Amino acid sequence: MTDEGRSGEYQRRVLALEHRGLLELWEGLRAGVTTADWPAGVLLEYLILRAFQLEGAEVTWPYRVYQDGVLLEQIDGVVYFDGESCLVEFKDVTRPVDAVAIVKLKSQLLRRPRTAIGALFNTGEFSSTALTLARMLPPPDVLLWRGSEIDVALRERRLIEGMRRKLRYAVEMGLVELNLMDGRKIG
Repeated sequence: MTDEGRSGEYQRRVLALEHRGLLELWEGLRAGVTTADWPAGVLLEYLILRAFQLEGAEVTWPYRVYQDGVLLEQIDGVVYFDGESCLVEFKDVTRPVDAVAIVKLKSQLLRRPRTAIGALFNTGEFSSTALTLARMLPPPDVLLWRGSEIDVALRERRLIEGMRRKLRYAVEMGLVELNLMDGRKIG
């Protein structure tokens, strides 16, 4: 099956799920239970995009950008809410996410209109280098999500509200490290 065919199959399967089904997948993912039905990393992408969709956001499913037959980018997805356009990147890894993920997302944003923002969803933590880079490499356009924040936002159906809070913090404070759990910086 082609990548496009697999993507369509993942999308079809996740569209059949409502909130309870997404929570079951999330709990399995957090427990480290993998399934052949969902390859590593792919489950998180489709699960979070579907959750945003169930909250009323418009989503664009994972896709690739080609120019003259050359692959330029692989985009994990896009979320549209409240007039905002947000490229999303997902990392389901056990080690802390390093600065490369932030650099990649920032470089993708450079090819987009200046009004686009990014969000990096990570099932774990961020390395100290990644957090330093997020602080020092303006503008504050990549919002950081840790696993504990994703967990609460999914359970309470508040991903969009979390995005609003993180974006407001980035606009007002010039920082992307708001921890939704306690309202303070991550790290």
